[in-house]
Amino acid sequence: MKTTNVLNDLRARIESGYPLIFLNSAEEDRWERELAEVAMELERGLVTWTITRGLQPPASDQFNEPPSARLLLDQLSLYPDEHLFLVKDFHPFLSDPYIVRSIRDVLPQLIKQRKTLLFFGPVSAVPLELEKESIKIKLPMPDYDDLREEFDRVWSDLQTSDASTLQLSTDDEDRLIKSVMGLTAQEACQAWRRALHSCRELNDDLFATLISEKRSLATASDILEFYDLEDGASDIGGLDQLKDWISKRAEAYSPRAREQNVPLPKGVLLLGVQGCGKSLTARATARILSFPLIRLDIAAVLGAQRGESERNLRNVLNLVESIAPAVLWLDEIEKGFAGVEDDGRAGADNTMVRLLGTFLTWMMELDLPIFVVATTNSIERLPPEMLRRGRFDELFFVDLPNFEERRNILEIHLRKRGWKTEQLDIDDIARRSEGFSGSELEQIVVSALIEAFGDHRVLAQGDLERAWRATVPLSITMEDKIFALRNWAQDRCRRATSDSRVTAMLEAEHRNDLARSAKPDPAASTAPPWMQLASAGQLKAAIVEFVRAKGEVLFPEIVDVMRPYMEVAGDQGLALRTNPNTVLWAGLSQALSELLTELTASKRIYIHPTELDRYKSIQQGIRLPVLKEPTDDRIPRAAWLPASVRTAPHPVHGTRLSRIGRMRLAPS
Repeated sequence: MKTTNVLNDLRARIESGYPLIFLNSAEEDRWERELAEVAMELERGLVTWTITRGLQPPASDQFNEPPSARLLLDQLSLYPDEHLFLVKDFHPFLSDPYIVRSIRDVLPQLIKQRKTLLFFGPVSAVPLELEKESIKIKLPMPDYDDLREEFDRVWSDLQTSDASTLQLSTDDEDRLIKSVMGLTAQEACQAWRRALHSCRELNDDLFATLISEKRSLATASDILEFYDLEDGASDIGGLDQLKDWISKRAEAYSPRAREQNVPLPKGVLLLGVQGCGKSLTARATARILSFPLIRLDIAAVLGAQRGESERNLRNVLNLVESIAPAVLWLDEIEKGFAGVEDDGRAGADNTMVRLLGTFLTWMMELDLPIFVVATTNSIERLPPEMLRRGRFDELFFVDLPNFEERRNILEIHLRKRGWKTEQLDIDDIARRSEGFSGSELEQIVVSALIEAFGDHRVLAQGDLERAWRATVPLSITMEDKIFALRNWAQDRCRRATSDSRVTAMLEAEHRNDLARSAKPDPAASTAPPWMQLASAGQLKAAIVEFVRAKGEVLFPEIVDVMRPYMEVAGDQGLALRTNPNTVLWAGLSQALSELLTELTASKRIYIHPTELDRYKSIQQGIRLPVLKEPTDDRIPRAAWLPASVRTAPHPVHGTRLSRIGRMRLAPS
């Protein structure tokens, strides 16, 4: 659940008069800031309590005794009505019957005075006696929008201190944020500072380092295995169609994809001949997506007790969700779910059937950035329900490499070991090794290097030829099985490799003919991206793209450009939620004000104070007293803060201007 959703729920419960709310989280600083803003929005006092300092601010100087749980409950009545009490780490005292009884005794008073006790800490055990009068809320880890705000703060600090000379694009910032999702806000900030301090350029190694910070999350379970991101797309010889497909799915996790409501990819199932790069592709996928790679061993889920296996799987999937975004790798999935293919017959393994059902249901309902990569060598042993469309986005067949791929694979393995290929006839070995898998080609290189080293020689062409002659490929020893696999995949799977260069040339020619025959659309070719998005109905994305293109815009400019695509005029206004009398703009329709509010809340656009002269130059404004800059002090009467909209936060007032709300406020 998103932070904003939890805060909205919490706000509603406080306003409804809930006296006891148990909040479970280890992120004390972040949630204390969020709760302080909730208290400010609700215009309620906020008092914090710890066993070391007692109630802050104190209600009276008359109490000289040290802080205690009993003193806390005695002092609640000294505070005015409509107060929130953030009580930290109170769980050890809830085992005391006297304390529990005292809480029940003060409940009527709390309800009457509209006071709420917020019990906050990493442990959220609620005594049985208080269950009916309380609500328990598990506070989520920071989502993308929360980390966006934290990153802006860290990046501003680094630039101010001249600790980094980097210039970051929007896509760079997006990758940096996604790389640490699953960490607490404090852990994320520490990881960014360590990685970006004195950094001169972004590269894959930097992102791999950031992602490795999540290792401790995965190692909390014996069932999950965390992999370092060592292999990339350049380590895969061939499979051009598959690599291109994965690269396009990486775009679906970008901010612009979210603006245009592009659905999140679910994953891919790789079927193919053993040793042809399926596992390597799974590892490279994580690097392409800049996600941590987590391997799930289904066999390790199995338990001896009834129901234990299903419980283990649910727990491990919950853990994967907490690490998201991530790539979840299930290697040789047909072995992991062995026994399911006999469903309905005497040989069926009922436990495996239930595990498969749990996993497939989880995949169908998944709405987090988790990309599942499953590999299999045998289609006969694969459960048929796993092949149904909607489980995976695509089913790819990875065949034995063609000539171009074989040459590429040989070059990759020689270069990885520091050998130049100019003095070797790689083309000759690639031609001779038809029917060899990628792993067999690697073994040719390895064997040749070992033999040459054993003879105290430098690697030569003859070493590669001898290693080739000594290798019997799988395509010969298992010819019938490979033929059957190819035959099954012929019309059922998408090919991971282009059929041939000739086919590619013919397809390119065909596309060029279609392009030449198509009539050009002048409007489509000249219209700016924001206009194309607005015409297609993607209004949120259009507003962000317009602001991004202009750099900085005023509210009347947004109204003017959106007028052809939606109703823009109405009696709605925008104001700061933390200071509702600070008005930003008025005369908006409900639809447009909702779009701007949502985009601001999701950190896609940011509000900046600006000069009044900019509004005077376009002869527009609001007839209210003018504020020169935002303030934390309560404003008794409505005032107008002239503001502009950008795609980057304000370095000083970013927090004050991060939350805006709608109100009925027609232009005067």
